Amino acid sequence: MSEPHANGDAHAAPDFQTYIYVFLALAICTILSFAVYGVLEGMAAAGIIMIVAVIKAALVIWIFMHVKFDWPRIYFLIVPVLILGVMMMFVLLPDIVIAWHQ
Repeated sequence: MSEPHANGDAHAAPDFQTYIYVFLALAICTILSFAVYGVLEGMAAAGIIMIVAVIKAALVIWIFMHVKFDWPRIYFLIVPVLILGVMMMFVLLPDIVIAWHQ
């Protein structure tokens, strides 16, 4: 684990072994994507590759971007933005509908 910051906050972070495990998982997922592309074709291959891509993105976000460890801080940033985004869509929706009818 890492040492506390100068301001006294302890910041949890994964150790080196966790990074290696995630790297290996990402490498295996990449190999799996190439194998599926070589064996299957069409929508089945695309679906499996998309699922593997989502798993890879989740691993990168969760571990490398420290979302797992900083979730309480990020939660208070994401929720208000989502609420304001939905509110903006409803506020601007009448303008979009009026523009369609003209």
